[in-house]
Amino acid sequence: MNGPKREGNYPDRGLDCQEDVAGKLVEALDEAEAAGWDRIEAAKALAKVANGIHMGERGTDPDE
Repeated sequence: MNGPKREGNYPDRGLDCQEDVAGKLVEALDEAEAAGWDRIEAAKALAKVANGIHMGERGTDPDE
């Protein structure tokens, strides 16, 4: 995975991060499918897990 293209905040920094992370998520989907999970259900699970991690990192998880 690559890091930011520049230091600090810059236009498209979020997009750059999404592009880098997307490759790892596709790998995770491939692994889930190889293990027997449907690709769509695995994608939904990744989205829910990502949302939970986001809420936890922001301190907005109601379960914490």
